[in-house]
Amino acid sequence: MRQLHNAALKQYVTQTWGWDNDWQQQNFERNFNSDVGEIIVINGTDAGFLWVIEKETETLLASIRMLPEFQNKGIGTKIIQKIIGESQKKNKPVRLQVLKINPAKKLYERLGFEIFDETKTHFLMKTPNKDFI
Repeated sequence: MRQLHNAALKQYVTQTWGWDNDWQQQNFERNFNSDVGEIIVINGTDAGFLWVIEKETETLLASIRMLPEFQNKGIGTKIIQKIIGESQKKNKPVRLQVLKINPAKKLYERLGFEIFDETKTHFLMKTPNKDFI
């Protein structure tokens, strides 16, 4: 899993904060729990990781990470569209955060996410508040 984290996010983490391998290892061991998400498998190959948290008033897309060789193939789009569809049936928006320099922001915007707030490093995005019926 740490290799997936590094492959999917290292360039953006490096550009945002710099990369400290020891700190990254310790932080990953402290904060990553594979029991809370699921491995995305494509044709028998581990391709990514998905972590969705259902809350009372929203669905949090906590993490979707794809290995570079599986990016830009529509896989993440289909997964996120499914999450949005399931959340719409429950009349809940989907929320996420994305590093400001991560080009995945364009994907999220294409799928209907809007920026509702930001931090120094992240955009906070969600699907619009509306009746989803």
